[in-house]
Amino acid sequence: MTGNLRLWLALFAVLAVVSINPVCGEVLDPFEGLIGKPAPDFAPTFALNGEKIDLEGLKGKVVLLDFWAPWCLPCRATFPYLVKWRERYQEKGLEIVGLTSYYKRFAFDKESGKFKQLAEEMTAEQEQAMLKDFAEHFKVKHLLTVVTPTEMKRVGEAYRVKGIPTAVLIDRAGNVRLAKVGSGEAIAKEIESMINVLLKEEVSADNVPGN
Repeated sequence: MTGNLRLWLALFAVLAVVSINPVCGEVLDPFEGLIGKPAPDFAPTFALNGEKIDLEGLKGKVVLLDFWAPWCLPCRATFPYLVKWRERYQEKGLEIVGLTSYYKRFAFDKESGKFKQLAEEMTAEQEQAMLKDFAEHFKVKHLLTVVTPTEMKRVGEAYRVKGIPTAVLIDRAGNVRLAKVGSGEAIAKEIESMINVLLKEEVSADNVPGN
């Protein structure tokens, strides 16, 4: 593994991100102010396991928006949970959307299941083919969407993403109800608990954004 690849992993594959109030030492929720607000939309350029679709097209469903990257090991650690939730809740109204971007220099060997860093950048088409090989290798079945780096920067800032994986749960009315960064059993339990809550809710005039 090259030094640059280690740097990428150190910067982006973050297990947990917290902020500390320098005045009182209080741990601050990085997603405070996002919960209960309309979920920012995004503009995909490519999709696997389904059609390109934005949040507007998913209104009426409970959406689990998963910020991830193929080379991120903690992101891959969430796959067993995502597989289980898709099988258990999709017919009840859950849509899992994996949101990633073009990183240009990470090639995937579908035989070994490993990545290597390239000297030259891949084209968008080459990276899309790589993502297809990745999804087949790891048997990823949920919807995977890709946005441009510029769009990912905008959307990441809108959702206050500081590390990946970051999971955001959006209710049937299009409002953010839960956001968690990291992987592991404790986080998975919180997410699944909220999935069950949101699937039981109905959309009313009171919880539709803008009303």
